[in-house]
Amino acid sequence: MNVAETTVRSDMSAGLPKVWKLARLIALVAVAMYLLSGIYVVQPDERGVVRRLGRVVAADIQPGIHYRIPWPVDSVARPQVTAIKRMSIGYKIIDQLRGLTPEPRETQFVTGDENIIEMQLLVQYVVKDPARFLYAAEEPHWLIKKVGESVLTEKVAALGVDELLTTAKIEVATAVKNRAQDVLDSYGVGMEIVAAHLQEVNPPREVADAFRDVASAREDRSRIIQEANGYANRVVPMARGEAQRLITAAEGYRTEKAKTAEGEAHRFRATVVEYWKNPAAARQRLYLEVMEEVLSKVRKYVVDAESGERLNLRFLSQRDR
Repeated sequence: MNVAETTVRSDMSAGLPKVWKLARLIALVAVAMYLLSGIYVVQPDERGVVRRLGRVVAADIQPGIHYRIPWPVDSVARPQVTAIKRMSIGYKIIDQLRGLTPEPRETQFVTGDENIIEMQLLVQYVVKDPARFLYAAEEPHWLIKKVGESVLTEKVAALGVDELLTTAKIEVATAVKNRAQDVLDSYGVGMEIVAAHLQEVNPPREVADAFRDVASAREDRSRIIQEANGYANRVVPMARGEAQRLITAAEGYRTEKAKTAEGEAHRFRATVVEYWKNPAAARQRLYLEVMEEVLSKVRKYVVDAESGERLNLRFLSQRDR
């Protein structure tokens, strides 16, 4: 063995402890970094879900700093639970932002009276159960779309096109929200529908003009009915008042005539009684009463037999007194 080999072996023997020391330090740093990799942070709008070897061991980790067994033992998913998510039915949100028209097969539905109507619905939802949202369904976001389309188709098929275009919009949106939520709950996907809004409800473009004509005719009918009701509201009270006035006048006339007849009957009975007491005097009195009534309405003259002059007795009449 020469001097060079002896020197190399001496240097290796002296440096080997340093190498082992550096290797241990690197190993300790690697182990520390591996253990520190188990630290994770859940943001305020998130909830953590921890799986250990594929099985969920913590389903609702609250916001903050937490620790898990590092990969590959534990894995963490942090879905947002406070953010309101959106899913469109009858159109694509991205196409709407680009200004593209939705395809007819997406937006057209068949009504209960076998008409076609174009509808666009926006569903807003939040994550209610993070673990179920992540693992109960493969594509929960698209499940909302399919359930919404199914429920909307079912509801539209139960109504007529006139109702859908006028009064049933809020009813349809509410029914879709409630029914779709029931279906999602039965699937157990951990989602809650916050709201459902009908964005568009229109007839197909090919028959839009005909629908507008029908709507215009319906408005004219409503206007005419309202005008007729207004005229009836004016005329009927007047007619009722006039009828009441005539009834009151007739009742007064009837009462007057009845009282007059009763008075005449009473006077006649009194006259009969007096007549049987003294028939001659009674006839004379009746004659004078009749002559007084008749002569008061005609001109009366007294003729002097000798001179032939006539004297007008008009100044003796009752109206000249």
